[in-house]
Amino acid sequence: MSIIRQGSLFDIQELFDLEPPKRFGAIFSTLDIDPILCVISKKSIYGAPTELNYVAMLYSLVARIVERIPTVKDLRKRLKHDFIFRLECGFLVS
Repeated sequence: MSIIRQGSLFDIQELFDLEPPKRFGAIFSTLDIDPILCVISKKSIYGAPTELNYVAMLYSLVARIVERIPTVKDLRKRLKHDFIFRLECGFLVS
């Protein structure tokens, strides 16, 4: 049985040296979230509103891992209080 070694997407030191907006841009540009959006998109008139920004929500979950935010509750606090972080994740000003 052969072992397949996959190369890394980013050099970790290079990623940490980037400023946060550039770091998130580099990570988000490599992600293909279309298959995920097909699964979580709204299919009926009931439930959550259709105006929710699902792309920004997915990006914020990725940013949570990159920024080492331990819980989703802490992520919500950071999104609520940090305007720049909210914009970097793709949420609108409103």
